[in-house]
Parts: sequence; C-alpha cells; structure tokens
Amino acid sequence: MIDLIGGIFLDVLGYTTARLLVPIVTFGRVRVQALRAEPQGPNWFGFSRAADGSRQLEATMAGWYGLFVWIVVVIVVLALLR
Repeated sequence: MIDLIGGIFLDVLGYTTARLLVPIVTFGRVRVQALRAEPQGPNWFGFSRAADGSRQLEATMAGWYGLFVWIVVVIVVLALLR
C-alpha cells in the first residue's frame, strides 16, 4: 500500500513537476526521459547523453527531483504561515 502511494507521488507529482521545470531551469539544455523508457547508463545524479548529444535526466531521478521541489515548497509555505 505504501509502495503504491509512494509510486503515485513519485510518478505523477514528482515526474510531472520535473518534466515541466527542468527544461525551463536549464534553458532547454537538459530534457527529461520518457516515463517508462529504458535508462541509458546514467551517472549518480541521473544524467546521461541522449542520442542527439544533449543531456537527458532519467525518469526516476526526475521524479525524485520534482518531489524535492514540492517538499521545499511545503517547508517554505509552513515557515511563512508560522
């Protein structure tokens, strides 16, 4: 049950957030891999080279990065409401 809920948060909330924010923050230099695509040998931070030479962020790591953004947003909102 916890795995299902965690997977939903990671895939839906985190991945979608990263899919939208990563290209904006990196000015299009880094793209996020498709959700169920085969990883292409990423490094520890989830980055690898795409076939066209651009940087690509692995889908699972993108989900974690996106979830981290939401955790920071919640902490900032709670701090401001205090």
